[in-house]
Amino acid sequence: MAGGDFIKIKRIIILCLIAVVVLSLFVYYDYYSYKKSHFQVYLYQTNDAPNLNYTTKSKHFKINTTIEIGKKLQISNNNSTITKNLKDMQDTNKYTSLRYSIKIENISDKVLKNVKIIAFLDKSLEPYIFSGFLYFGTPIQQRIDLNYPNYNMKDNIIYVGASSWLPNLSQIDADERQKILDSIKKPIKLIIKWDGGEEDLLLQNFDIKMY
Repeated sequence: MAGGDFIKIKRIIILCLIAVVVLSLFVYYDYYSYKKSHFQVYLYQTNDAPNLNYTTKSKHFKINTTIEIGKKLQISNNNSTITKNLKDMQDTNKYTSLRYSIKIENISDKVLKNVKIIAFLDKSLEPYIFSGFLYFGTPIQQRIDLNYPNYNMKDNIIYVGASSWLPNLSQIDADERQKILDSIKKPIKLIIKWDGGEEDLLLQNFDIKMY
């Protein structure tokens, strides 16, 4: 009788352990899914662009890139900490603003569904850019469809962009300033994915404006 009770208790303990493991897996999966959906803002979360076969010619898009250096940023009048910090940085004489704007126009003859976009700046900018981030793009959770050019609603264009700060270019020596400007002029790697397709592009022709 004692032996039978021992076997029953052993089975109960094993079943409990299995239940704990299964429950832990469910909890981990939920946490991982939550973390992925809430904290991964873009397609990639790294300054290192993936090693892909980038090309300078696009089959689906017309792309225009504008880079503005030293332009005074339009900052809202709310009293948030972020807004206050931006105003303080703009008012001080220590920084130069840097703004990227990339216009991506679907010129193909089909609707591109669930478009995801991410741009990577050249790694040589990393020591100079204040935010430390060399990537920007569309939010990964946002669904974007780009229609073909002749579609009545004309929603075949999307813009991606980012603003950051550099050291005040007028306060550093000429050689260091030239290094920063050369880094800004280096190609941008742009990855565009959509349902059933992808293009990996190397952007080289920029409209650079200095203020």
